[in-house]
Amino acid sequence: MWCVVHVRDQEEKNTKEFVSNLLPKNLNARCFHLTRSRRKKYGGQWHTVQENLFPGYVFIDTDQPEQVYQELKRAPRPRLLFSDEEYVSALEQQESDFMGMLADRSGDIGLSTVRVGSDGELSYVSGPLRMARDRVRKVNLHKRVAEIEADLMGQRRVLYLGIEIEGAG
Repeated sequence: MWCVVHVRDQEEKNTKEFVSNLLPKNLNARCFHLTRSRRKKYGGQWHTVQENLFPGYVFIDTDQPEQVYQELKRAPRPRLLFSDEEYVSALEQQESDFMGMLADRSGDIGLSTVRVGSDGELSYVSGPLRMARDRVRKVNLHKRVAEIEADLMGQRRVLYLGIEIEGAG
């Protein structure tokens, strides 16, 4: 099960390290923030860049969410809390399963390779979109991004995932 911790924007990496050191090893918890690989063109060349998928959120994968919550409550408030409101919640099992299918163990959602057929039909050759092709709403080949829909953290969200076009430079 994944727990979600709301943190200050731009503090995901520091919070991830803080929480990883805070939680006892016997909790068997893995802390990470979700990133996505994208292709961006600058200087006339395509480059792969890493971006936060959910700025302001850190995730904890654990089979003991109540114990994780208790440990986080003991943390010094300025180091962890975004606000005085509830800041830790658990994802539904299907949400955790879906995001776990997209992301690798470190929380990165890699590029998906797509092939464009002679008839303009897209096929997903490799990457996370192979498992989520039924959720793809739109693919923008020019920007090299695919939009997928997912229910996450109690809301329907559109996620923008990076694609690479097979055979393109």
